[in-house]
Amino acid sequence: METIHLAVLWDMDGTILDTLDLHYLTWKEAFSDRPTRFSRELFRANFGGNNRSTVPIYLGYEPDEAYYQHVVALKENLFREQMAEKTQLFPGILDWFAYFARLGAKQAIASSAMLENITKVVDAFGIRKYFDALVPGEDLPSKPAPDIFLRAAQLLGAPPARCVVFEDSIHGINAAKAAGMVSVGVAGTTRFAPGDADFLLDDYTQDPAALTSKILALMDSRLPA
Repeated sequence: METIHLAVLWDMDGTILDTLDLHYLTWKEAFSDRPTRFSRELFRANFGGNNRSTVPIYLGYEPDEAYYQHVVALKENLFREQMAEKTQLFPGILDWFAYFARLGAKQAIASSAMLENITKVVDAFGIRKYFDALVPGEDLPSKPAPDIFLRAAQLLGAPPARCVVFEDSIHGINAAKAAGMVSVGVAGTTRFAPGDADFLLDDYTQDPAALTSKILALMDSRLPA
């Protein structure tokens, strides 16, 4: 069996493309029919979680299943309708996808979003060709549980110790750590402090080779003696 030397797991929202404001505005519109605890601050604090975990937080109570399904469907439809016009890939990230592809690394999107959202993004921005797996987190325990990253690693045939996770949320970074993977905190929606992740990345305009060398060195250093 082929030995996987590197697998790259990408979060989507806030990591691959800038969707923070659109998610906030479409949730706000979806909740407009009733009082909630929803605010920009509460939203930012829970960005990166899946709908099943965050909707009760935004509402301030556990909704009945009918309302939950209604409000999620409304919000996600609003998001998908506006996504192509109101979001964009982060500058330079296409170069990173292409670099890892040339390196022979397997890549996956492992996002708390619904699969329909993930497929809409990869097709709208023409990036599906870079990914060997698209892994939604809607039916898995929400980050910081490691389940979504472990599922992605399994689909790629990669041991967790050879996986690196790019994430913009502390929940996602902690999920990567719990999965036994190298973590890269991407600046944007979270103000990471030194030590929060194995590596911190300000943006994708730099050459990916230098960081990749450090990632591979860290992976090698963690191998059992």
